[in-house]
Amino acid sequence: MTQPLTPFIRSIDGFNPSDPAREWVLSGGVTTSLILPGSGNIIGGEAYTFKLRKVDTLSNEDMLVEAGVKDKWRYMKMACGENPKRFYGNFYHIMPSTRLGEGWLLRDHTPFPEDLQYESLVGILREDVRLNIHCYETHDLEAMVRHSNEYKFKIRAFHHALDAYRVPEILKRAYKNVPTVATFAGKFGYKKEAFQSSVNSPKILTDAGIAVAMKSDHPVLNSQHLIYEAAQARHYGLSEQLALASVTSVPAKALGLDHRIGKIAVGMDADVVIWSKHPLSLGAHPLQVYVDGISQIENADEKEWQQQSVPEAFPEFPKMKTPENDKNSCTPKAKTAIFTGLNKVYWGDMKEYQHASEGELKVVVRDGEVVCAGRCNDKVRELQRGGEDIPVYDLGGKGVAIPSLVAFAPPNLGLTEIAAEDSTGDGHPNLKSPLTYAADGLKFGGLHMNEAFKAGVLVSVTAPDSEHVIQGISTAFRTGAESTIVGDGIIKEQAALHVKIGQGVKSELFPTVSSQIAFLRTLLDKALNAHIESEYTPVINGKIPLVVEVNNRDEIIRVVELKKQLEKQGAKLRLTLFGAVEAWTVAEYLAENHVGVVLKPYKCTPVEWTAQKCLPGAPLTQDTSLTALYKAGVKVGLSVHEAEDVRQLVWVAGWARSDLGLSDEKAVDFISKNLRELAGLESSKDVVIYDGNPFEFGAKISAIVGGGKTGVFCNPRAF
Repeated sequence: MTQPLTPFIRSIDGFNPSDPAREWVLSGGVTTSLILPGSGNIIGGEAYTFKLRKVDTLSNEDMLVEAGVKDKWRYMKMACGENPKRFYGNFYHIMPSTRLGEGWLLRDHTPFPEDLQYESLVGILREDVRLNIHCYETHDLEAMVRHSNEYKFKIRAFHHALDAYRVPEILKRAYKNVPTVATFAGKFGYKKEAFQSSVNSPKILTDAGIAVAMKSDHPVLNSQHLIYEAAQARHYGLSEQLALASVTSVPAKALGLDHRIGKIAVGMDADVVIWSKHPLSLGAHPLQVYVDGISQIENADEKEWQQQSVPEAFPEFPKMKTPENDKNSCTPKAKTAIFTGLNKVYWGDMKEYQHASEGELKVVVRDGEVVCAGRCNDKVRELQRGGEDIPVYDLGGKGVAIPSLVAFAPPNLGLTEIAAEDSTGDGHPNLKSPLTYAADGLKFGGLHMNEAFKAGVLVSVTAPDSEHVIQGISTAFRTGAESTIVGDGIIKEQAALHVKIGQGVKSELFPTVSSQIAFLRTLLDKALNAHIESEYTPVINGKIPLVVEVNNRDEIIRVVELKKQLEKQGAKLRLTLFGAVEAWTVAEYLAENHVGVVLKPYKCTPVEWTAQKCLPGAPLTQDTSLTALYKAGVKVGLSVHEAEDVRQLVWVAGWARSDLGLSDEKAVDFISKNLRELAGLESSKDVVIYDGNPFEFGAKISAIVGGGKTGVFCNPRAF
């Protein structure tokens, strides 16, 4: 990134056909991709569309969708809003750091130029170049629409565009063409521009007549899982057909390539994906991918998909029950209630009622606390004998109750509200800071915390926001609470000591990974042999866990060897590895040494040289990291990559359940019981009640009991 206006650069000149990511993305069923230059420039340069099949020549030109075609469609990337003004304005001071300045720079370079470097801008005005614009907020979208009418150029698509759902009528004012919105299903809050996004955006836009394409942002949002974005959009109200179209025919039309790709029909390119089950189902994956009629997945088990029966029609999701449309719906502010018609309950002693008949189970809440979960016939009779008018909510035989989900070390949850805005957070401790306690920086009531609560994630174990070796002491808290008073919001003030090892925390003081491990060794050795207790004594004595974020296999081994050395001297370390991309390669070794693992995220993306042994899962590999660890007997939990992803935690577990073929009970363990045990927390007294199976798309939360709020919290919905 050297200047804000670079219409002359081309993504094809940097596209590497040998990038391993090509095969990964292809294995997710993505056959064609628009490769755009970065989104930090007002004018970013020319983009190209590639077929992702491997070509023998290793030529990126031979991979183009329109390879050999003389008059190809051309594509341009632009961006507006925070990215350009922050980078080139605030950081480098080579352009105004305002939206007014952005607008002028764009308008000043739009007239017909004579210089070759601006030739592609002429192509936009002549409608030979299809323009794609990275843009978020309403006023930025409107500014671009205004520019399009002033200079008479078409906008083919707005990308990211998380605010677009608020101004569909403004989008329709664009010059000669209503732009497609290429967006995400569940991302929010990571910067100001994304703070007011909505999971209902795709449905709102399509209802208003705006075409929606679901997109990725590789490697930040792995393109291998593009179908997951469409599936989430379906969960939040987009129709099945429009959800499928959002990753097929809609983007094909926006690219001007719908005469060749985007649907299965006579005369179209033979780009076809065979799925393990309905592609919008949680855990669906391709069994085989064909590009131009050529199979792409080597060693695919063709017998598996050739013997498949015709799948059943994709189920319509039930409508949310509310007091307005169903008398059996949960009513807010009830402190005592009986929930009937549950099919499964994973709370308390499950052995007692795991063989109960469908719809026989109940959850009984009294004075805001769960007093029974199971058959509960005696408890129901006891309550009803008291003469109180106790509401009874019927889940229709499909209800499922699970304990509170636990977010394990989600980045900055409770400490920072907007990651890109330092003024909204606790800050970043430096190397000279004393040992930092996350409890001292918590702020309750923010959007991220509220969204976590509404998703059934009632407990978070959050560590200080530090990029140094010693991250600090995490705290466990209730996401629905109102204050940092211990016993109210805070469950455990000192939950664990968090440490980072690896490339990401190299510094002047610790320029090597070996010096990082040496520092940790010295720190713990001093605590072990000290005559006076220090802040690290609880770690040495095993009163709180040591959580080490580390990904590389050999670095993992050295950390475990350090544990063994200290234990020979009398220490009682409770070690948990976090991130742990390559932990699966030494799974049995970890099990032998009683080391726990929390994978972050469950589906890894190989972005670091030292973490290349990332397993992509089906169809490229039979196993995932979780498979190997689980089979070896390692206690495993699942976490997420970003704080905004916390509300997807139950789907992460459902995905793992599908991949491993495990029971719902085991899926619960990955995001609740195991995480509590690894963090040293007591078993959950809170409960989350769904109207269906939470490990499948379509199920909604009917009620939450606990998590820092009093009484029964009814029908929470994501924003």
